[in-house]
Amino acid sequence: MTAEPAGGDDLSTRLQKISTELRELEQSMKSGDIEPRVLREFRDAVDHVRQTAWAVQQWLELQAKRGDVYSVLSLLTLERIRRATQLSTDLSIDLDAAEVSFETEGLEKLWGAVRGLSERLARLFKK
Repeated sequence: MTAEPAGGDDLSTRLQKISTELRELEQSMKSGDIEPRVLREFRDAVDHVRQTAWAVQQWLELQAKRGDVYSVLSLLTLERIRRATQLSTDLSIDLDAAEVSFETEGLEKLWGAVRGLSERLARLFKK
């Protein structure tokens, strides 16, 4: 992360536009018919973006104060753990509901990643 990433003005403009779109979407959601699963996925995505934005803001503020910016990395790790837990729970629900099958694209890569993660976690819990 840097204090002013390349294209920072473009990013700021995009963030302003997205903020406006989110406010408009909020109004539409209040009166619209929304599938609960889609709404849950949207909420999860918004929450993830919110957590990332908070961490970036902390990073930038610490950088401006010449503080220890790397302390934010542990916050990002905590967020990844929280998010991975939520995604794992959601995927378990999808598997139980037969919404995921052997033919689901990316499933084999997911299996490999989960196996690798499981092996590394097992080493931590053996200690």
